[in-house]
Amino acid sequence: MYAEQQFNAFELVREVEVAVEIRIEYRRGLHSEMDGRDGVMIVSEEEIERGVRRVMYGGDGDDQVRKKVKEMSEKSVKALMEGGSSFDSVGRFVCDVVNNLA
Repeated sequence: MYAEQQFNAFELVREVEVAVEIRIEYRRGLHSEMDGRDGVMIVSEEEIERGVRRVMYGGDGDDQVRKKVKEMSEKSVKALMEGGSSFDSVGRFVCDVVNNLA
């Protein structure tokens, strides 16, 4: 699951345009027992706040990102409503499972 995370982030920022890039600092000398490397990646709380604010309120030319996020949100709600694509897909899946249990 870790291998594709950078690709997913790139896609959301550059291709789909529903996210903003945040800076990650690499600090050497700090030992991370989880990955065995001599250094850790750190995202500051200020950087997280800056990213969230840019998506929520725009600024720094991110009004387009905010607009796309709102558009995607509306499409997601429609997909979950009766007659929407996700609603219909889950209904077909449940029918298939029930029919194949018999």
